Amino acid sequence: MPCSSMYEWEELATKIKGFVKIAYWDTEKSGPVPAVLGEIRGTPTIKLLVPKRKARTNKQKNVVDYNMERKADDMIQFALDSMPSFVERISGPGDFENFKKKANKYGLPMMLVFSENRIFMNEMKYLSTEFRRRALVAHISLSKKENRNIFFEYGVRGQALITSAPHTDGEEKQNLVTFDGKWNLHRLRSFFAEHALKTEVKPKPKPDEAKKEDVPQQKQKVKTEL
Repeated sequence: MPCSSMYEWEELATKIKGFVKIAYWDTEKSGPVPAVLGEIRGTPTIKLLVPKRKARTNKQKNVVDYNMERKADDMIQFALDSMPSFVERISGPGDFENFKKKANKYGLPMMLVFSENRIFMNEMKYLSTEFRRRALVAHISLSKKENRNIFFEYGVRGQALITSAPHTDGEEKQNLVTFDGKWNLHRLRSFFAEHALKTEVKPKPKPDEAKKEDVPQQKQKVKTEL
């Protein structure tokens, strides 16, 4: 690999460290290419693996080909823009009530991210994916005038991160914890790890899937009776 290309890769790895993992596959020395990557027609080839949004786990991936210039700035922008996000944008009290009901339904802690503008941090995109089904993340922007009462309700001015443990109606204020550290990925991740559930809340199987699981048992029962 040319020295100039190596520099671009090193800059890429430095700038997106913690957000996106970078791996290198040597097509000549590392054996057959993993099936998930699809066909490799030439080298260097760059592919991005992104968790499927509606999948049951983050292990299921979509593969996106990178076709832009091999410059660090372009690759950094592509990687960060392609990061999945499970942050829910709140646009007024109605949205917020639905968000709280969803948290109560699944017994998930709420991570409330308050900001003065509609742009949310890459850190929150990453954390909403990393802690998916262990916490619900909401972005409440003051630029939406409908959200002003929510800021007032929680006593927030400007940027803040507040978590609330699972609760019953009328009790959420008893379990509020405010993040008071430096806003970097390491400290924010520690805060999420402390207050999120330790294990994922698994979605219930769909009726059709449940029926499929019951079919082999029914067949076995009939065979035994015969």
